[in-house]
Amino acid sequence: MARKWYIAIIVVVIAAMVALVLHVADFVVDDHHNEVAQTEIESDTIIAEYNGNNICEVLVELGSVKTSSITSKSIRVVNSSSAPLLLLDHTTLCRCMDLRYSRESIGVGGYEDITLTFDSRGEWGNVGNYMEIITSVENTPIVLWIDAYVE
Repeated sequence: MARKWYIAIIVVVIAAMVALVLHVADFVVDDHHNEVAQTEIESDTIIAEYNGNNICEVLVELGSVKTSSITSKSIRVVNSSSAPLLLLDHTTLCRCMDLRYSRESIGVGGYEDITLTFDSRGEWGNVGNYMEIITSVENTPIVLWIDAYVE
């Protein structure tokens, strides 16, 4: 009789462990689906998460660009710092790039979509450029590294 109880307890423990494993696996699958859905939604937008403590560096890959054309890329600046953020100005080494953004404050936890424009006239082959966005936090800019191939 004691043996039957022992077997019953083992069966219940194994069933509970299987149920727990399946439950955890279900959460992992749900999280993966959420990540995939979020990636699909934001596939055209580059995310620049700004924490206010370090320089925020972002690679902007434009891919192949036809010669004498103008292309643009959307960049979402997310303010994950503890204070409002202002994008004050931007500098670049090449007149082929420009940046459009508002002069309004980005609140804590907020974001702003900015637009980088690349004019390929006068450019050819592999093009690598640099743009710095000066922010309201001293010595912590947002740096955009731009990569394109002009054909």
